[in-house]
Amino acid sequence: MRIFRFDIRARALHWTHAIIFIWLLITGIGIFLTPKSLLGDPLTKMLHLYASLPFIVLPAVLYIFGSSRTRDDVKELISWNGDDMRWFIGFLKNNKTSVKGKFNAGQKANFLLTLLLIAGLSLSGFVVWMKSMFSVDFVELNFIVHDSFVILAALLLTGHIVFALYYSESLRGIIYGEVDAKWAQEHYPGWFLRKGR
Repeated sequence: MRIFRFDIRARALHWTHAIIFIWLLITGIGIFLTPKSLLGDPLTKMLHLYASLPFIVLPAVLYIFGSSRTRDDVKELISWNGDDMRWFIGFLKNNKTSVKGKFNAGQKANFLLTLLLIAGLSLSGFVVWMKSMFSVDFVELNFIVHDSFVILAALLLTGHIVFALYYSESLRGIIYGEVDAKWAQEHYPGWFLRKGR
């Protein structure tokens, strides 16, 4: 038996953001590796810069105009309590820990780090984009900051993909919107009980 986990708007938010980030990563690497100039090939630069706008704006639009379920998910993802710390301790000790909500502490940490990286990439990228507004030293510093955020974001994305592939039912949930009921009961018992199953 399968149970509903993510609606179409939540899935759209996840996948559009993921696709745009990968596009930005590819074009950003292209800019970094192009020897023509410090800012790389003009076409690649343009494709990178203009993709950054939906990267910032689209999640906000999908959140504001999305479903109440999606907004509830975001509220839960930014809410931390003692159970989350116990989950981390259990995870580090390789012990099974109970999850009372829809998301475990690892998923919450991933979400929080993603938000922080989006903010860091956006602000440092803005400085690089609008470099004429700032001093040369500040712009050069922001190149380093931006590249550092990209490395951290790529590492986070890699970890996210590895965990998603390892916990394939979780991946099915964000693709199709439904998960196996037994899996949900085992991994998210509190959420499973609230679903009335």
